[in-house]
Amino acid sequence: MKKITLMAVLAVATVVYSCKSKSDKDAADSTAAVESAEASTEDPPSVKEEQPANETKTYTISFSPDTAILGKSKEAFLKVIPVSATDLSDPDGKSQGIEFKFKISGTNKEKIGGNSIGIATNNFRLVLDNNTSINESNGGYFSVQPESTAESDEITYRIPAGAKPKALNLFFDETRASVGVTLK
Repeated sequence: MKKITLMAVLAVATVVYSCKSKSDKDAADSTAAVESAEASTEDPPSVKEEQPANETKTYTISFSPDTAILGKSKEAFLKVIPVSATDLSDPDGKSQGIEFKFKISGTNKEKIGGNSIGIATNNFRLVLDNNTSINESNGGYFSVQPESTAESDEITYRIPAGAKPKALNLFFDETRASVGVTLK
């Protein structure tokens, strides 16, 4: 019985020792492989500074003022939140227009027990620098309960090539407010 126990302990010790030395050796090999891969994928400084030719152009959006009060009883306080403006171009690099996205944060100034307000973003119009007005390509409707604030989903406009936005006209309850728009 002692011989069997001694043989089992010796076998376990041999297995543990052999596994430990292999894993240490494999770890050292894998560390060296990772370090050599990192060194080989690092680009020279001149290549890093260049931008790819097919990188999409983005713009910085600013609204001034970015808030408006609408409604016959001035119950809707709207804040325009810029999201993104991206140049749409074909594979040859020719501009096809700009995809202009933003959100609206609406606050209902009605007292508790009053009516909720519903804001239909399809009533908004984006005025371009050539004085044409376009409507959204994607947007929706959102409602705001009394004395609370809600945010719309992204509202998207497709601006034709060669045009820039000038103003955003917001409409609610037969009232209108205009917000200036600039792209940089």
